[in-house]
Amino acid sequence: MNYLKAALELKQLIRKVNHLQTQKESTVLEHRNSMFLFFSDKPLVELKMAEFSNEFVLSTLAEYPEAYAFVMTDLAATMVKDQKLTYWLYKAYHVGLEKGMVYFQPIEEQSLIKKGRLQYSNMEENIFLKHVAPDFEESSANAMETDEQIEGGKSIVFFVGNMNEPRLVYDVQRLIFDTLNNVQNHKNLNFKFILNISRFGGKPTDDLQKQLKDIERFTKKELAKEYPNTRYVFEIQQ
Repeated sequence: MNYLKAALELKQLIRKVNHLQTQKESTVLEHRNSMFLFFSDKPLVELKMAEFSNEFVLSTLAEYPEAYAFVMTDLAATMVKDQKLTYWLYKAYHVGLEKGMVYFQPIEEQSLIKKGRLQYSNMEENIFLKHVAPDFEESSANAMETDEQIEGGKSIVFFVGNMNEPRLVYDVQRLIFDTLNNVQNHKNLNFKFILNISRFGGKPTDDLQKQLKDIERFTKKELAKEYPNTRYVFEIQQ
């Protein structure tokens, strides 16, 4: 369950950085690019980025090899429906995830006061922090929409299978992470995701069933609070 815990933690770290950024004075304009590094045994470190580049990130991580996560900031602007949108852009990465998260916080251009809520943008490959996935071929995964009528939403079933149990457990968590990110901007829709999980070549062991039950409980207890419009149903094939 480490994958999902890392995903939830990273989103909380993005929120923390967003709070720190939006509490700063206007002089922050001189420091539009910052890198916030997080450690398990010491306070966070904020660094002014000499350049907003992969090279700067990699050289910084070489100086702080014990950092398990970081968030980069950038002050950006774009045109949306003929109106200028100014925002803080956040790119965040965690050693426990193979993908990073990108969020943005709209702000007033002059005062830098936040305008509206923190919003999800997309995911990016984690090329910075070394993430190790189980050394086995990825699980097969297929999806189809069900005939079940969900008021204001959709019901989708995913068929996920692998003969290697550690890889299967990993890929189930990764699938949950991906689907949560894909739908989190559709807050007016409700989603029911059915995970039909198979251990190819035999019955699931007691250990596999326990791990999947633990993941299911985590989705209901922790993830449901963060993503209230999304529900997961686990079906373990015997």
